[in-house]
Amino acid sequence: MSTTNEHDGVAVDLLAVDLGKTGARGRWRRGEEVREADGPGVVGLAAADGVEQVVGAVRSLTGALGLAGERVDVLAVGLVGYHAASARRDDLAATLLDEVADTVVLTGDVTTTYAGAVGDRPGVVVAAGTGAVALAADGAGRTAVRDGWGFLLGDDGSGYAVGRAGLRAALEHRDGRGGSAALEQAATRRFGDLTGLPSAVHSAEHPSRLLASFARDVAEAARGGDPVAVQIWQEAGETLARTALACRDALDPGLPVCLAGGLVEVGPLLTEPFAAAVGGEVLRAAGTSLDGAETLARQAWAGEPGPVLAGQVSVTRRAARSGRGHDAPSRTGRASGTHRTTPEPADDTLAEVIGALATEGVREDLLDLDERDTAAVLRELWGAEATVAPTLLGVVPAVAAAVDDIAERLRGGGRMFYLGAGTPGRLAFVDASELPPTYGTPADLVRALPAGGVEAMVEAREGAEDDGAAGAAMVREAGVGPQDVVVGISASGRTPYVLEGLAAAAEVGALTVAVSNNEGARASAGVDHAVEIPTGPEVISGSTRLKAGSAQKMLLGALSTAVMVRLGKTHGPFMVDMQASNVKLRDRAVRMVQRVAGCDAEAAAAALEEAGWSTKVAVVQLLGGMPTDQARRALTEGGGSVRGALARADGGRR
Repeated sequence: MSTTNEHDGVAVDLLAVDLGKTGARGRWRRGEEVREADGPGVVGLAAADGVEQVVGAVRSLTGALGLAGERVDVLAVGLVGYHAASARRDDLAATLLDEVADTVVLTGDVTTTYAGAVGDRPGVVVAAGTGAVALAADGAGRTAVRDGWGFLLGDDGSGYAVGRAGLRAALEHRDGRGGSAALEQAATRRFGDLTGLPSAVHSAEHPSRLLASFARDVAEAARGGDPVAVQIWQEAGETLARTALACRDALDPGLPVCLAGGLVEVGPLLTEPFAAAVGGEVLRAAGTSLDGAETLARQAWAGEPGPVLAGQVSVTRRAARSGRGHDAPSRTGRASGTHRTTPEPADDTLAEVIGALATEGVREDLLDLDERDTAAVLRELWGAEATVAPTLLGVVPAVAAAVDDIAERLRGGGRMFYLGAGTPGRLAFVDASELPPTYGTPADLVRALPAGGVEAMVEAREGAEDDGAAGAAMVREAGVGPQDVVVGISASGRTPYVLEGLAAAAEVGALTVAVSNNEGARASAGVDHAVEIPTGPEVISGSTRLKAGSAQKMLLGALSTAVMVRLGKTHGPFMVDMQASNVKLRDRAVRMVQRVAGCDAEAAAAALEEAGWSTKVAVVQLLGGMPTDQARRALTEGGGSVRGALARADGGRR
C-alpha cells in the first residue's frame, strides 16, 4: 500500500477507522508518520443511539491516537449498520465534520473489507467476523449484497454462528445429548458453571459478541482433533461459500472470490472448506478492512471513491477547508455548510453508472420485506414517502429561481415544455393537461413531450427513454425557440431522451431546467437551473415510481402552480382564472366570487353571467365597481392580475 498522502507538497492527515461489533481499530497517517490504536466496538449505527455510539467510538480512538481536540483532513469510517440506518448518516456525518474532520467518508464495514482485500477491482468479498456478509461489485458499477442480516436472521458462517454452534455442542454434552466433551471443557474454562449460561446469553447486552468470543475456543478444539469442532468449521466454510456464490451469481459468475475478515485468522480450518465449496481459486486478501478505510480516505482526498465501490460510499465535505489553506474538490453544493459529491463516470457509457446511483440502491434493512405482514409493508412504504416533503423543502431556493425565470419567459409570450420518459413523462403529461381548466391557460402554454408519444401514457414504452435522438427531435418538432422553457425530468438524471432533449433546447437558447433524484446528476450539467431531489433508495429497489415519483409529482405541481401565481392566475388562495365549464365548477365560481368580493350569491352569479363566467373579470367588476368592459381593460393593463387591475383602476391606492 502506498503511504503517499500529500497535496501540493503539504502532508495530509488521514484517519481511517474500522468499526465492528467486537472492536474498533484506528490508523492516523501524515506522510510517513503512522499511529494505530484499538478501541471498543459498537452495536452499530442501526441501534437506537447509533450516532452517539459511533461518535463515542471515534472519540475514543482519537484520544488513544493522541489526536484529542485536533482535526484531520479526511476521516473514513467503515461501520456496522451503515446500510440498515441510512437515515442517520447525515446526522453522523454532520457531527463528525463538526468535531473531527473536514471530509468525512462513511461506508459499511463490508465495503472497507472489500477495499482492503481487492482494492477497486471487480470481485466478490466475503467479510467474516462477528457477523458475515458478502459484497460483489463488477466493472459497470453494479453491486450485490448477500446476508448481513444480523444474528437473529442471518450472519451464517460468522464468528457468532461458530460460537453458537460450539456452545450448543458444549451444552448438549452436559445434558447427555451428544455434543462435544472438548467444547464443554472449553466453555467451562471460559464461562464457569454452564448451568446459568443460557440465561446469561439471553440477558446479555450484546449476545452476538458474547457468542462470537467462543469461536477461538472452537478453533483450538478443532486443532486438537475434536471432530465436532472440526465439523463446525467445515460447515462455516461451506456456508460462507454459498453466500459468496449467491452474491457472485447475482452479477457475474466469472467474478473472482475472496474470503476476508477477522475470522480468516483461524486459517485452514475455515479457508480450506471455503475454497473447496467455491470450486476454484480463492483470492488472498491484500489487506485488512483498516487498510480499506485508509484507501477510501485517500481516494476521497484525491477526488472520489473508485468507480467499482462508488455506490457503496458517501462523502461529505465542509464548504471550505480550514487549517491548510486548500479547498476540497467537490461538485454539488448542499445546505448546512457541506458539499455532497456523487462520482461522475469516466466516460459516457450510462450502463456503467446506473447501478451506482442512489435511486438504484438497496435498503439492506428490508431484505425480509416479502416475509413481513401487509400492515408492516404499508408502514414501510408510507414511512418512506414521509421523507419526500422534507427533502423538497431543501431545494426551495433552486426551484424558486427557476419559477421566476420561467414566469418571465411565459409572460413574454414563451411556452413551457416538459420532457420525461416512463413515470416522469406520465406525471408531466397529467400536470400539463390540468393547467388549462384550473388556470384558464391556452392548451399550448404548457405541454408534455413524453418519450414514446401520447400513446406511452396508456401503454408503457420504457425502452423509449434510451432514444436520445428522439428527445432532440421532439424538441425541434415542437418548435422550441429562445423564448421558451424546457423542463427535463429524470429520476436517474441520466436518461438519454431527456439529456439530448435538453441539449437541443439549449442550442436554440431556450431556458433549460433539469429535475433529477440523484445528486451530481448528469442532467444538471450545462442547464440554466438544476434541481436535484436526493430521495435515495426505494423500498422496492429501483422502483422510482415510489418516492422518486412522489417527489417528481410534488415538484411539478408546485413548480407549475408557483408559475401560475407569478402570472396572476390566482388571487390569494383562489384560482380566479379557472374555467367554469360544468355545474360543480360554476358553483365553485359563485362561492369564490362571494368570498373575494364580499357579496351574496345572487350578486356573484349576476356578475359572473355578465362576465361570461370569467371569475377574474367578475371579481374586478365587483371590487372595482366598474362595468364588465372596463374590468377586462383593467386586467389587461394590470398584467392579468386582479390586484394589478384594481391598482390601475383606482390609481394605485389598492
